[in-house]
Amino acid sequence: MVTVVIPTHGRSPYLAEAVASIRGDHEILVVEDGTADADESALDQARLIRLPRVGRSRARNAGVEAAASPFVAFLDADDVALPDRLERQQAVLESTPGAAMCFGAVTMAGADLEPDERSNELIGARFACLVSGPADFARILATQCPIYTSATMVRRDAFLDSGGYDPRFDAYEDLDLYLRLSRRGGLVPCPGGPVTLYRLHAQNTPSDLLYANMLGVVAKHLPQARGRERRLLQERRLDALWGLGRFRSARRAAAAAAVRDPLLLADRRFVKRAAGSLLPATLLRARRK
Repeated sequence: MVTVVIPTHGRSPYLAEAVASIRGDHEILVVEDGTADADESALDQARLIRLPRVGRSRARNAGVEAAASPFVAFLDADDVALPDRLERQQAVLESTPGAAMCFGAVTMAGADLEPDERSNELIGARFACLVSGPADFARILATQCPIYTSATMVRRDAFLDSGGYDPRFDAYEDLDLYLRLSRRGGLVPCPGGPVTLYRLHAQNTPSDLLYANMLGVVAKHLPQARGRERRLLQERRLDALWGLGRFRSARRAAAAAAVRDPLLLADRRFVKRAAGSLLPATLLRARRK
């Protein structure tokens, strides 16, 4: 048996579909993050855990704490698990006792679950690069982290020992978790094709929130990072500052980072962002729009 944790906030039009996609004798915990608006008729065999508004990180953490199984899979309320997902991922974790988490590929799809070819081509290339070697700290960052929460299964004890999702982050809380777990037993891929349909729609996390939280994740991990790991974090920080339109801060951050680690000047992406930030602010803002 696997426990599946599905956080939800408000009345999701896709919740029933998410719950119905879990097949077999598994525990399903729907964690309602405030509002008390969940459609209970959509729950089927799931158990509802009601919380005050605590945010999705705390909601997922509460689900893991309540789980009866040593293996916990995550599924967002707008995504769909593919039929053999849980069995495949459980088998991977059982065969690799030291692994903290198993992650699988996703198929990117529109609101109607029709595959989005352009998104799948981009994410598929990143995922192939990620699984071409160990999914360690540096490789997760270098590949832009093509690991989606709805395609992950954790070993419950390892997740709780790591502190779970950091509630300070409203986005990229998953990246923060993966970076920490990569140092605590490691992450292993699930072979055999996608495990989840990831739904793209208007309510996906907005870009500015992603960029702002990326700055928080970088600040959290940068003090302990060295070498290539540190350079990759600096690159992500520069990307986030650029994305937020904070070009003056990007210039300062790039200069300080390059002085501390001149090898950053061999990083094409870093140099491109740093050089671009020297353009007039009015032109940069126009390009960002």
